[in-house]
Amino acid sequence: MTTTLQTVNATADLPDMPIEPSWIKEGNPVARGMIATQSADKKVSSGIWSCEPGKFEWTFAWDEFVHVLEGEVDIVEDGTGEVLTLRAGDLAHFPLGTKTHWHIKQAVRKHFVLRTPEPLEL
Repeated sequence: MTTTLQTVNATADLPDMPIEPSWIKEGNPVARGMIATQSADKKVSSGIWSCEPGKFEWTFAWDEFVHVLEGEVDIVEDGTGEVLTLRAGDLAHFPLGTKTHWHIKQAVRKHFVLRTPEPLEL
């Protein structure tokens, strides 16, 4: 078995990872992030993502597990109207295909793990 150990500074500045402009509904939610680690088959990836306050839609093209490190966001799943509020320390899972509406109230920083149906090429 081959193991590759890697460390990532979760507080470092992140490169731009823009939100699709047509998904932005209010404000200027500038997003940044990076893929830090990836499985050999490239179907599981993890990294750090941050975003400034604003409102936008997001449809998940993968299964995503998140751990909020800082900030606050209200997330509404399309069609349900139910509000999920995530703050520092909270964990959540968003299944592939879930369409959501995000209202970032305080700048958010999260750790994420993605499981993609096909290899995610960086």
